[in-house]
Amino acid sequence: MTFRWIYLPPLLIYLSAGVSGLTSIVGIFFLKDYLNLSAAFIASIGFWAGIPWALKMPFGFLVDKYWEKKNYLVLLGAVIIFISILIMFFLVTNRVMMEEIFSSEKWFIISSILTPVGYVIQDVVADAMTVEAVETNKTRNNKTIASKRDEHLLLQLYGRFSIIFGSLLVGLLNVYAFSGIKNMEKTEILQAYSNIYFLALFI
Repeated sequence: MTFRWIYLPPLLIYLSAGVSGLTSIVGIFFLKDYLNLSAAFIASIGFWAGIPWALKMPFGFLVDKYWEKKNYLVLLGAVIIFISILIMFFLVTNRVMMEEIFSSEKWFIISSILTPVGYVIQDVVADAMTVEAVETNKTRNNKTIASKRDEHLLLQLYGRFSIIFGSLLVGLLNVYAFSGIKNMEKTEILQAYSNIYFLALFI
């Protein structure tokens, strides 16, 4: 069974999901050294950030209902993620300007909740796209139930590899970006943080 180009769109979404960990390490340092938030406060943020994933099934219903507009749903998820990362980028590069509107803590909460919302929307669409990629009209009549099942399994395997590959890239980029961080000045550390967030914006 060979790779088909119709597999590429959902695999790219899975790849971006793997790369989503790019800012996780930065976020940990940011919380500890920049915002000085308590462990209880961070735990509460984690609870609220997990709610969108718990609502994945209702999101799936909406995606099925508006499937003809799936490209807009992927774009919506990307815009939400972009906004959440942009908030963090400006918190690092221009904290004073951001705090004229809200406190850093409030901005961080907004960003932390927006991020999973965007990824859940994209993940639900990607899952549905993998089914569509196998069950295309052109090939449906030529496939046995067993061959379609094998193709579903193969595509899911490709998806897992995409996520793992994205995570591997994240690890390598963070090692490169934060090598020698102990010897950096505070301004240099913030510059390293902002570079990571800028790269995440691009992705």
